[in-house]
Amino acid sequence: MISDFRKMKLMSVLFRNARQPQNENKVPFKAVLPLKLKDHVSSKSQKTLEKGCLYETSLLLTCLEENEFEDKKCIPELKALDECYKNYQKNVQQAHIIKEQMIPVPGSKNQTHKQITYLLRRYPTV
Repeated sequence: MISDFRKMKLMSVLFRNARQPQNENKVPFKAVLPLKLKDHVSSKSQKTLEKGCLYETSLLLTCLEENEFEDKKCIPELKALDECYKNYQKNVQQAHIIKEQMIPVPGSKNQTHKQITYLLRRYPTV
């Protein structure tokens, strides 16, 4: 068996370039800013809805191209695109109504920036 001294020497040779972990007690923590949350949230990263009816539009365009741009032969694709657009408009209106609400909806997983700001101002950090 290798003695403990030889093991330590072997380990120091193997890990010569490795950095030793820093002692936590030697590095003091300096708070640059106060450790509390702001009372508002920015609205920069709000996600938008999906791109409306892209698949149905591509189906209609391929049908029109295959039938030499005669729209009488592509009526089912045209109806599907029309239905999709109506659903998309309805979803956009609902999303707009939800987005404008200031008070958060209980049990909802996604909150808007206005709702989070409302909660932060109602329950400020100490």
